[in-house]
Amino acid sequence: MSLLLRRRSRSETRSHEIRTEKARQPESESETKSDKPDKEQLAKHSHHHHHHHQMRHNAPHASEQSLNKLGLVATSGMGRRKTSAELISEAKMFLGESVGGAVPLMATGGARLVSTRRPITPRESGRVLYGKVALAGRPPSAFSMRYLQNEKPSTPRQLPALSGSGPATPMPTRNGALLCQSSTETLIELLKQHSGLKDCSDETVQHINAILQELYTRVRKQERSFKRGFILGGLYGLVECTSPRVLLAVARVVLALRVTGSNLTGACKLIFKVARHEQHDALFHEHDVLELLIDGLGHASPLDEPEACIYAYGCIRFLTASSAQERDDALNRNWIGLEGSGSGSGCASGSESHPLAIAALMPPALSAISAGLCPRKLTGQQTLVSRLARHGAVELMILHLQMLNEAGATKRLQGPPLHTLYQLSAAMRALADVCQQQQRLQLQLQLACPHLIRAAEVSMGELEVQANVVRTLSVLSEDSDCCETLHNYAARIGLLLGPSCAGGGQCSERLLAVLSRLGYMLGNILAKHESARIQYFHNDVAMEYLLNVLEQLNDRPATSVALLDAQIKLIRVVANMSVNPEVGAGLGNVRSLGTVLLKLLSKTSDELAKKKSPEQQELLHATLGALHNLCFYQDKQAAAQPLAEGSLQSLIDDLSEALAKVLGHCQTSVTKVELARVLGNLTRNERARRCFCAAGGLPLMVQQLTKQAAGQDYELRTCAIGVLVNLLGDGEQRGPFLQLRGAELLSLLLRGSLEQEDWFLANIVCQALWNLLIDGQCAANLCQSGNILDEVSDLLADYLDEERMLPGDNDNDNEEDEPEREPDDVDADADVAETDADADGHDALWEDFALVATDLLERIQNNFDRQQQSQTLVLQQTDNEDDNDVFIEEM
Repeated sequence: MSLLLRRRSRSETRSHEIRTEKARQPESESETKSDKPDKEQLAKHSHHHHHHHQMRHNAPHASEQSLNKLGLVATSGMGRRKTSAELISEAKMFLGESVGGAVPLMATGGARLVSTRRPITPRESGRVLYGKVALAGRPPSAFSMRYLQNEKPSTPRQLPALSGSGPATPMPTRNGALLCQSSTETLIELLKQHSGLKDCSDETVQHINAILQELYTRVRKQERSFKRGFILGGLYGLVECTSPRVLLAVARVVLALRVTGSNLTGACKLIFKVARHEQHDALFHEHDVLELLIDGLGHASPLDEPEACIYAYGCIRFLTASSAQERDDALNRNWIGLEGSGSGSGCASGSESHPLAIAALMPPALSAISAGLCPRKLTGQQTLVSRLARHGAVELMILHLQMLNEAGATKRLQGPPLHTLYQLSAAMRALADVCQQQQRLQLQLQLACPHLIRAAEVSMGELEVQANVVRTLSVLSEDSDCCETLHNYAARIGLLLGPSCAGGGQCSERLLAVLSRLGYMLGNILAKHESARIQYFHNDVAMEYLLNVLEQLNDRPATSVALLDAQIKLIRVVANMSVNPEVGAGLGNVRSLGTVLLKLLSKTSDELAKKKSPEQQELLHATLGALHNLCFYQDKQAAAQPLAEGSLQSLIDDLSEALAKVLGHCQTSVTKVELARVLGNLTRNERARRCFCAAGGLPLMVQQLTKQAAGQDYELRTCAIGVLVNLLGDGEQRGPFLQLRGAELLSLLLRGSLEQEDWFLANIVCQALWNLLIDGQCAANLCQSGNILDEVSDLLADYLDEERMLPGDNDNDNEEDEPEREPDDVDADADVAETDADADGHDALWEDFALVATDLLERIQNNFDRQQQSQTLVLQQTDNEDDNDVFIEEM
């Protein structure tokens, strides 16, 4: 015992230093101290508030970090204790940091962020301007240039009708040197010889291109010895040629003439005609046609020349988004695997993983994934995007966006200007999809964010256009810089939900797409910015719209993937908003939110029991993620004031029963983990504990642990033990727990965790045992049987031995033997520092275990002493009664 006490004194010394240091710091507003200093009372549920994110920036000593993360601050006895959910999630994060693994971004204090995959984007069969849905009055995706033949030029700047052939002149042979010596009039006559050309040989294409290249060179030098209309007349006869090289060469000459009006539109159509086919993308890398296109758009107005803008922005969208759909498909297809790979918990859950285990959003890894999928295409895209950005394409887009927004503020946009907004926003989204490595473009897109929000408002009522604008914003919200800008508009974005379901009735696929992308964007913003959570929650109109949409979607049968996707994204808004303590507590008494979540929980779990669906499972996990956060702040009973109808606080009983029911029928390990996490927070509420146990919750948790005692699902095991810590805090549950052979189970779990030197798991098992032994009758029964507590005592005494620890405790003993290193041996210093950090983490976790285990061992020994004293007293009383006892013993 002397060894045990010596080790404990070391733990208390370290904790005393931490306590002294913390006393010098001002207490956080979001952190409250326990008002139950008694050792037995401290073993029960700690009803305390959420720790603010900023507490993590103080960078305390490693031992202090581990004490805080495991919920223990050295006071008398067991110390101040956190909830089971906090212990599990924070220790997992600490373990991830100590081993250098990928650590999920978790909110401290039992609430955590929820991430989802990107919204579903239907795959288009080919490059078309508007997709499958027709818009009234839109320019066609496919067109013919022949309609220009009937135009009567009103100015020399328009393409004239094909004129008759002029006087015969000697033509030079097909020789490039002779072309340089020919006059411009001769070059035009050569082109007119091919007027009306469609199919042609490679030799003819090469000859025509040589003429057009020479003509382009002269036009770029601003040669004034010819008329613009004369040149355009010679070019017109080539617009029906099937060669994409010829069409682009014609467009270059036309744009070099700095045309406007219908001629500019015609040039944009020629480029669009080529860009429609993906196999022609390489041609745009051969010359400056894109730069010329941007120059031409600089002379156009989206209100006065909308068709030119429509086809030009359509070209940009096609050329910069050729593999964006493939990237989306691959990302969503591999999403589950990506999520699971980021966990640093050390959980061995087989091949299964789940989205809620990862809180950090995925975009930082997208560029690497995309490069791995299609490096050649992505490189080409980035090249084109870089050229466009350098030439001012995004600035021009923002200018056109402002012009459209100003026009839409006074009069509803319709017709070609509205279609221009559609293409412009789509082109901007395509640029955003491949701009991760281009800081200048990211900054430009960041400036576009407020204008896109205004465009989404201007296009209200035009679902096709609004969906495209919101889709662009949702992509931009993945970028941290753009998200930084967007978070100031969180509530304003939330207002876009208002008119979405105002009409009632069946939601269209396009409406669901708008809701899904609005939810995705808001979820990204609320995952990163604390101020946005508060701003959104305090905007009554935005909150009302969110609740209305959730209710209306919940009333519809889950018949489509699009509906499920919208629900997933909008539930995530609630989950990430409730990470904030003020918001999380306030949402507990918001009308109908509890009803929505409870209905989703029951309906989705029933659907999964019938037919497993990835979308149904993701929706269930998103719902559990929201409940996980909200339940953390419902630890206290509802106050005397009336509760809002359908609020979470008013449905604590129903929620506890529903969770027990779902857990009893659940067959999926990852879903069981999520259920246990919710229960870890919910069972801090006394009423919830009683309702859960009344619904058979205690046998269910014992059953989960019995299955997992030697299983591979570490996460489920730790979460279930955490729930038991809460349940055993109630005296009426300790007797039934013994009848379920719970003490043997805890002993088995303790042995397994100690043999693996899993100090965190051993820590919470000790807490469960401590709560069990608070009950005098339970302690007496276990002492009488002796075997279980004897085994636990031996285990604790054995593993509290200092000599089992790493040799880091005797650092001073080996200082003389350490080899000398040169001062510039940086790598060696780094290796030693990393090793020391791992050792410190291991030692800190052991210290926390030792603090709890020492108190538990003392309690067990005190119980044995009291039992022995009681037996001695009974024997003494028996000896003093009469001589009959002596007689019987002698016989």
